Amino acid sequence: MEVLEQLGIEPGIMVVNVVGFLILLALLSKFAFGPVGQILDDRRREVEANLDEAERMKQMALADKRAIEEELEKVNARAEEILAEAESEAAKRRSEILARADEERRRIIEEGERAVEHSANEARRRLRAETAELAREISERALRLALDEQRQAALVEAFIADIEQLADGQSEGERT
Repeated sequence: MEVLEQLGIEPGIMVVNVVGFLILLALLSKFAFGPVGQILDDRRREVEANLDEAERMKQMALADKRAIEEELEKVNARAEEILAEAESEAAKRRSEILARADEERRRIIEEGERAVEHSANEARRRLRAETAELAREISERALRLALDEQRQAALVEAFIADIEQLADGQSEGERT
């Protein structure tokens, strides 16, 4: 205690100060620290709840992200399927169009060949008709020149045979 007196501290005042401090501490702990502690505990629980909620939201966001990525993969796969189907359909339609064009080409060629054949046959028919007419005219002229009947018939038949051979020779030449 002597040390306290040397320092200028009176023990009685010190005891009163310590008792006052303890009373203040008891009052503070009852009225201030309790509610402040309660507020701090409430705040701690709220922060923990917020952290838990944030973690839960993060997990939900990750799950949503995975779901969106999976959906995007499905959409991309479907888009590729649609593209493949479209390419296949386009190739099929192209083949159909080419087949129709080829069939049309063949039909046009066949019609042209038939038209040429018809024209050639018509020309042969006209040639024969003209030949017969010429033979008749020649026969008439020959009769006028007073040929006998037998000789006239032989001349007409020989002439017609010569004309027919000529016509047949021309038609064979046209075919080759």
